[in-house]
Amino acid sequence: MKKTLPWRGVPPGPGGADEPHAGAESTAAPTSADAEAGASLSAAVEPEVASTAEPADDVIADAADYDDLARYYADVGVIARVSPGLDDDAPAFDPTGPAPFAVGRELGRGGGGVVHLAVDRDLRRSVAVKTLAREHSTSATHVQAFLEEAIITGGLEHPNIVPAYNLGVWPGRGLYYTMKRLSGQTLSNILECLRQRDPEYVEHFTLFRLLGFFIEACRAVVYAHGRGVIHSDLKPENIIVGAYGEVTVVDWGLAQVLGPAGEEQARARVAAGTPEYMAPEQITSTGQELDHRVDVWSLGVILYELLTLRLPFRGDDPREVVGKVLFEPLTRPSARAPGRDIPKAIEAVCLKALERDVARRYASVSAMLWDVDAYLAGARERQRKAELARVAADEVDRRLAEAGSRELELDALADRVRTGGGTDEVRALLERRQRELLDTYTQLTAFVRRCFRAGGDREPLELAAAELYWRIFRRVYPGQVRPSAALCDRGSELLATLSEHALAAIVEAGRAQASSRGLALEVDENPWLAVIRTLSQASSEDATVRGMSAVSKFVSRLAFLRSIPLFAKIPDHSLLRVCEICEERSYAPGEVIFIQGTRGEALCVVVDGDLSIQRDGAEINRVGPHACVGEMAVLGETVRSASVIAASRVICLMLGAAEFRRIAVTNGELAMELVHILNDRLRDATEREAALRSLANSLLKKESAAP
Repeated sequence: MKKTLPWRGVPPGPGGADEPHAGAESTAAPTSADAEAGASLSAAVEPEVASTAEPADDVIADAADYDDLARYYADVGVIARVSPGLDDDAPAFDPTGPAPFAVGRELGRGGGGVVHLAVDRDLRRSVAVKTLAREHSTSATHVQAFLEEAIITGGLEHPNIVPAYNLGVWPGRGLYYTMKRLSGQTLSNILECLRQRDPEYVEHFTLFRLLGFFIEACRAVVYAHGRGVIHSDLKPENIIVGAYGEVTVVDWGLAQVLGPAGEEQARARVAAGTPEYMAPEQITSTGQELDHRVDVWSLGVILYELLTLRLPFRGDDPREVVGKVLFEPLTRPSARAPGRDIPKAIEAVCLKALERDVARRYASVSAMLWDVDAYLAGARERQRKAELARVAADEVDRRLAEAGSRELELDALADRVRTGGGTDEVRALLERRQRELLDTYTQLTAFVRRCFRAGGDREPLELAAAELYWRIFRRVYPGQVRPSAALCDRGSELLATLSEHALAAIVEAGRAQASSRGLALEVDENPWLAVIRTLSQASSEDATVRGMSAVSKFVSRLAFLRSIPLFAKIPDHSLLRVCEICEERSYAPGEVIFIQGTRGEALCVVVDGDLSIQRDGAEINRVGPHACVGEMAVLGETVRSASVIAASRVICLMLGAAEFRRIAVTNGELAMELVHILNDRLRDATEREAALRSLANSLLKKESAAP
């Protein structure tokens, strides 16, 4: 069969490619006939000369007096000459001849019949005409089977089933029926070209497309089952893929009508089919003993072939094939063709369709169809997500490339300020450039976040988010030179947003940067912090690394906060913002830090030195480095229950209550962690209070019992 690919255009019609389109405007010079016609038209539209008389019409014979269209044509001399249904290879025909069909070349044979290309004389269209082979013309069984095939085919009106037009007796040829002439190629031809690795076929007939063809074939079979008919001979050779990708199931010669209506069928008394595609019960039983699950099996074999390009059971002869179908263990598609990308979901469908135990097989083709269709729907969604992510990643790359020159300018300005050469004017310009870059980064962060929420494929989106993260971290936040508080706040929000979606990718991208510079990653149980510390402690002439080195103090503070129990469980990307609002302070011995009875406006984390905790002038506790004090008043928004005084020279980090609460409100993870911490502290306080009361009661009892 001629190789026809469904994505290619169809050949021009009978008029040829050079025939002008019916709607095209003519550019030829007007003839005298055109002029006369134009004059007549002009006259016809003049009101004073317009005529209402109908044109004269010849009187011809009434068609009701005829029983043959060709004789009617000949007698009345009227012949319709339009023929859009004729194919280029249609045989010549006589529209007034006695034969209803003009027969051309043979298209195929099988099932006791022969199929020829023909022309329907009356409707001027190409058709396929199937005639009963002459050697079977006197066999009652073959005649009955042929008639049943035609009637079954004609009774199944579905877009994916070849339509039968008429059935009759042709003098000199015998029984015949006509069908739609199909163009395209068989699914078996497509599979063979894929086996041969034909580049065009490999490119265009992807598994996704093949599964689409499979779905359409299943629809035809589901419809037939609904009409009480099983095909019994489903195979790639009987599935035609047309020039526009349409799928048609053909050759219903072994079709069996289920129920009492099919008990007297000619096929009901024999076991028949194509061994490689026959269900086990189809081999051992006659047609009347089968049900629709034989078609489930055959479709399972076809699906196996689509996945692996191989048959599940092969042999040198039909007897060997039959033996393997009945007894040989089935090899999973992924094991049969390990080099092919076989989706697990479709493999599961295939294996279920090929269960030898009919009770474990799909109960219906429709159930199998829905499972394959569900996978395809998911695949389409995955394709949509992949395309969304690809577009997003490309957009981020493009915008970051455009920002490259501004980043270099920012690096140069930061170098001048960092080395003491920056005037107020230079510092103002640096701030302006930081703000402009931050605007770009803000837009890109919002764009990436929308793509994540829209369900884009995560991997390319995470890579884009990671690249954006390190751009922000290096040049704007914290940057080589610290921006204003407002810019730092915006930058920290962007980093927190990106970290929420792609923290693992951010860490991996940081590791890649360290590796590209020949830096050995520091060992830390916190991978993110290890990357930050490695990059920040590197010394290099590269501007971006100098920018990382400038934040080493910032990183040290971050690591210190990580060691504080209050912050130990807070995610890195949330702790980053907490670190930003920390203010380092020092206190002399005896200096008051918090006063009992005042509102909690800040909490204090001790970096070095000792603090005395006093209530009503008496010391009730003393704490040192890594201790956190004042947090209950901040978290609970209450007054302080004790005063805090420096017992020695103290260095501490102060976190303002308002800023701390604002971060907690806008960050769900941090807020929830703080709620848990507050609950734990309140529970501990309640338990301590209960213990103190119990101890006091015991002491009172002992005192009252004393003599």
